[in-house]
Amino acid sequence: MQKKIIALAVAGLASTAAFAQTNVTIYGIADIGYQYASGSEAKNPAAKLKARTGLDSGQQSGSRIGFRGTEDLGNGLKAVFVLENGFNLDQGTLGQGGRIFGRQAFAALAGNFGTAAFGRQYTPQFGLVTKVDPFGTGTSGDVSYGRGIYTMATGRLIDTAVGTAGAIRLNNLAAYVSPTFGGFNVIAGYTIDALGDEVLTLKGAKSANTKVWAINPNFAAGPVFVGLNYHKVKNELLNAESRVYDLGGTYDFGAAKLHALYGQTRDEVGALDHKDKKWMVGVSAPIGAVNVMASYTRLKSDGDVAALDGDKVSKWSLGATYSLSKRTNVYASYAKLSTNTNAKGEFSVAGTGGALLGNYTSGLNVGLRHSF
Repeated sequence: MQKKIIALAVAGLASTAAFAQTNVTIYGIADIGYQYASGSEAKNPAAKLKARTGLDSGQQSGSRIGFRGTEDLGNGLKAVFVLENGFNLDQGTLGQGGRIFGRQAFAALAGNFGTAAFGRQYTPQFGLVTKVDPFGTGTSGDVSYGRGIYTMATGRLIDTAVGTAGAIRLNNLAAYVSPTFGGFNVIAGYTIDALGDEVLTLKGAKSANTKVWAINPNFAAGPVFVGLNYHKVKNELLNAESRVYDLGGTYDFGAAKLHALYGQTRDEVGALDHKDKKWMVGVSAPIGAVNVMASYTRLKSDGDVAALDGDKVSKWSLGATYSLSKRTNVYASYAKLSTNTNAKGEFSVAGTGGALLGNYTSGLNVGLRHSF
């Protein structure tokens, strides 16, 4: 997941250059590297894992191939489509749960009014976090990699109820990206079912759809970037609701850039209540073709669920990239997390998704990424 990706992946499409002519472009990323994870911990000693060594795909950026098309409709209006497939370079298999275009699949209209896009898209929260995280939400150093400290989508209580754990894309999303005025722009979105297809509901019955409302105002001027995200997730049938707040920013001094991020999630499932508070501070510094990155992330939780109440976890991360060309770079990162007794086994600094997320306290990535 590269730093150039922004919320909903459509803000970048709103530029004049992107719509200079009618065309279809094939693009993608091939990313593969060595990953080592160790220091497994769990509340139940029998659940601890051996150290893992693997050749894994998509560590700095998810491997993908995509098709982007535009048509000039006249009077400044453009039609756009994006179809993006994720794949595992190490196995040659489909990513994103086996979906053909699981990364992105949307159609849009863009003009002087902004961009309106419809389909499967990135969340505004992911766009904000990607901009602010020194690691650009990639490698073991990023704030949400594996079972990351900076929980994405919702808090951990509602995750269990509606299955939103770590969601950075939404189905059925209607999104709007405004033009930029004086450095300000706004990204907003709504979906009636973020996780599946819109299900039928009997009259008088509660809907099983998971609805999401989101808004993300941003400001950028000179060396400063500041963004705010708010979104709400609601499932009537499960009597579950989550409210998520994120505030992040960067300041570029030239020789180095400072990064900061704060977030809070508040979950309610039935009579149960839970809150996560998390924050990150970081720095990145370009030195010729090398970019050095470091960050510290921390989370603290409280609520009505004993398994989550009182969790405390922190993570140190250090990494670097080296550009071999404009399209190809190598990367390396190392991350180490510490937990209190209650949080053991709840987080991990390494993983490739699904059953391989694990519960490791240290992770190392070394790899190669090529974009085309």
